[in-house]
Amino acid sequence: MSGPPGRFPGSTGGVAEQVRALDWQATPVGAIETWPSALRNAINLILASPESMYVVWGDDLTFFFNDAYSPILGPRLEGALGAPLKQLWADAWDAVRGPIEAAFAGNASRYENLPIAMSRRGEPEETWWTFSFSPIHLDDGSVGGAFCVTNEVTNIVVAQQRLARENERLIALFDKSPMFMAFLSGPEHRVELANPGYERLVGNRHVLGKSIRDALPEIVEQGFLPLLDEVYRTGKPYIGNEVVYDAPYPSDPSSARRMLDIVFQPVAGEDGTTAGVFVQGLDVTSHIELQRSMRRVEARNRQIIDSAKDYAIVASDLEGRVTLWNAGAEHIFGWTEAEMLGQSVEVIYTAEDIQAERLRHNRAVSIASGGVSGERWLMRRSGERFWANGAMTVLRGEDGAVLGFVKVLGDRTEEQRASAALVHSERRLGALVSASSQSLYAVSADWREMRQILPTGAEAANDGLPVITDWREKYVHPDDLLLLEQAIARAMEHRQPLALEHRTLLADGSVRWVQMRAVPLLDSTGVITEWFGTAADVTERRQAEDQLRELTQTLEERVQARSAELQVAEERLRQSQKMEAVGQLTGGLAHDFNNLLTAISVGLELLELRIDQQRYDDVGRYLEMAQSSAARATALTQRLLAFSRRQTLAPTPVVADTMVRGMLDIISRTLGPSIAISTHLDSDPWAVLVDVPQMENALLNLCINARDAMPDGGPLIISAANVTLQGQAAALLDTPPGDYIRLAVKDAGTGMDAAVIEKVFEPFFTTKPIGQGTGLGLSMIYGFTRQSGGQVRIDSQLGQGTTVELYLPRFIGEAAGTPAEDTVQDVPVASAPSVGTILVVEDEEAIRALLTEVLGGAGYRVLQAPEGGQAIDTLRSEETIDLLITDVGLTGGLNGRQVADAGRQVRPGLPVLFITGYAASAAVGAGQLEEGMEVLTKPFTTTELERRARALLSASSNH
Repeated sequence: MSGPPGRFPGSTGGVAEQVRALDWQATPVGAIETWPSALRNAINLILASPESMYVVWGDDLTFFFNDAYSPILGPRLEGALGAPLKQLWADAWDAVRGPIEAAFAGNASRYENLPIAMSRRGEPEETWWTFSFSPIHLDDGSVGGAFCVTNEVTNIVVAQQRLARENERLIALFDKSPMFMAFLSGPEHRVELANPGYERLVGNRHVLGKSIRDALPEIVEQGFLPLLDEVYRTGKPYIGNEVVYDAPYPSDPSSARRMLDIVFQPVAGEDGTTAGVFVQGLDVTSHIELQRSMRRVEARNRQIIDSAKDYAIVASDLEGRVTLWNAGAEHIFGWTEAEMLGQSVEVIYTAEDIQAERLRHNRAVSIASGGVSGERWLMRRSGERFWANGAMTVLRGEDGAVLGFVKVLGDRTEEQRASAALVHSERRLGALVSASSQSLYAVSADWREMRQILPTGAEAANDGLPVITDWREKYVHPDDLLLLEQAIARAMEHRQPLALEHRTLLADGSVRWVQMRAVPLLDSTGVITEWFGTAADVTERRQAEDQLRELTQTLEERVQARSAELQVAEERLRQSQKMEAVGQLTGGLAHDFNNLLTAISVGLELLELRIDQQRYDDVGRYLEMAQSSAARATALTQRLLAFSRRQTLAPTPVVADTMVRGMLDIISRTLGPSIAISTHLDSDPWAVLVDVPQMENALLNLCINARDAMPDGGPLIISAANVTLQGQAAALLDTPPGDYIRLAVKDAGTGMDAAVIEKVFEPFFTTKPIGQGTGLGLSMIYGFTRQSGGQVRIDSQLGQGTTVELYLPRFIGEAAGTPAEDTVQDVPVASAPSVGTILVVEDEEAIRALLTEVLGGAGYRVLQAPEGGQAIDTLRSEETIDLLITDVGLTGGLNGRQVADAGRQVRPGLPVLFITGYAASAAVGAGQLEEGMEVLTKPFTTTELERRARALLSASSNH
């Protein structure tokens, strides 16, 4: 690109800027203003050219270059402009000196691919250049400098040299290749090239320059010519494996048939069409014959190996992968060869040997010593262990390198067990003989002679004991001799063991009891050859038996007396525990109930007084006071029922996150502004099956406890998360493994120590001042959670706060919409007319009358029954009954659940609403209620009663 007019140099660019900036006065060419026009024109020329050029000027050969030449300078670029050429390119001066001197002499020159040794980057290198030199004439005709156009062609020359060497190598490979190769040109497949391997294949016949049909007429009969035609026509290669070629070899007809792996590869010409076919292949005749021979040998060897079905022969490589698995291995281990090939041989080892790296040890010993043998337990596919005896040897290649290992083994389980049993038996016998306090003896077949094997007493050290012939007189009481002879005769007759207890008379006149046992030793024909036996002193045992008989006679009387004493003590203990619980209940709840009853009674008295005075302004306030106290009493009663672990629950599916969100408002109002509430709720929450009001009450109690632990206020976190408890985690919580919802309340309050945590679930235990807590809150939460199939966990530290976690089992199914929808309270009943007949069963007359009045006022037809028997009679009558409402704890012989079951026998699917004021789960049913049954806990509001009745009747009508 040219610059502004009148500026020199006229071009822009890096070198042009250098020319303008350089102090030329300090160089041999002098200031730019003094430069001759020939030099200025030459400089403008090279700076405007995209080709690499340079100019040398004057006797000092001052060096000028352009931007295209700059990369050639490399590290010489700095200071190159204006430098003497002889110094700048001292290493290349010898190569360019001649052309430069010729140019200064007025002669132009051009050189192509000239090699020049250079050191452009500090390392000697061979380079090639194509360049030309031209003289630059001054106005007077003399030469002022030289102009050079130069291009480095090093890469081109190197590539040409590499290509030439590659061609030479390919030619050498073509000639020396073990494969046969030939090039057939044109559609007539004229042989243009053929290597020595191809010539040997065709019997060294002269084929060059001939068509394949003329050169090798046999290929027409053998079907090769159509294949060549097809490749030439379609341009698609042909690949053949183990192709038969019958070559006519007159000198050796037996070797004429050859097996070839052959490829016909089309070769494209310059116009893109097929110019010929390149033929290459390999004569695999000997290889195939060798493979066939090896397969025959391998099959024969495999038959030999598989015939050894009592022995497992297993080969493996250096990585322990199975390479051979004979039929014996399949028989012994249970895996087939197809299943085991490529698998780790370590699968046959026991877990103990795998952990001890037994396979690695055996391989190391085998490599060091050539092999290893021994016996040990191995594993079958079924998981059964068996005792194996075998050896491992090393497989080596021709060069001695280790290729793998072979293990030959047999199943010796039965022999091992027999040997172990024999050894064990011998050890037991030896131990028995050594430790026995009995006298061991051997007796002749006719019982005439006796020899002691292991005597007792002082004779125990004498190994050479004599034969005793008068043993009867010596060891048997005279009065028991006849009994002994009879026993011997029976044993000899039936060839059965002898067992007898007899007396023996000692030298001091005392009598001892001896237990005598003997077994016959029979020969192969069943004839007794000898008897072996023992004799033991059983005097103490006989005396003990006599004493036991006497004791047994009085045992029953003593057992009865002792049992009576234990029953009395147990009854006293139970009474003591009951009295202690009553004392705790009285001390812990009297104050709260007195306050509540006072508010109710005083409120009702004032209500009555104001009505008499016809002062109705304050009536609502007194009603609210009584109702509020009644609600607080109801909550306290629910806590007591929960504490008993037997409260009646009405489980419904609910999503914990939804319940928490629904309660945040009431929790916030209850705790006050000093508590900062935050929630951590799961993004995909699970459902739980619980009594929703009880769960809400539990959460509210936990939040109140957290508030009380932070008297100055603080953060409170409510979280709900899905967790899966398995293994040790489930065991630590004493819960079955499975999916749970973890509902947690965390505060930053005063915390508790370990001693307090151990007692927090005990009823009536509280850390709050008197009058501020009953001690039933956490007990109620614990009872509700455990009865719902879950668990409670507390994590607390003094001064750091407390976290209480409720783990509730996951419910698989459709959950209720929101807690608010499941626990509607004091919602006005819809104004739609109520239709249906309700049977009310209640033994309390006042409650029965109130129920009748409420339901009748709601538009229902109401039937009454004061006890279960009358209710069943009504249910069995022709009366139309759409809903049964029954108290659970009825007086008389039947409870509410029995009435409901009897009613459903005659009226299947009858809706039932149980009402109860105490823990009646045993009467209602310990498990889930049947479909169409619900429980309403006393006390309740009239609105709740009407809503529940309407819901049951509506559900029944939809079925």
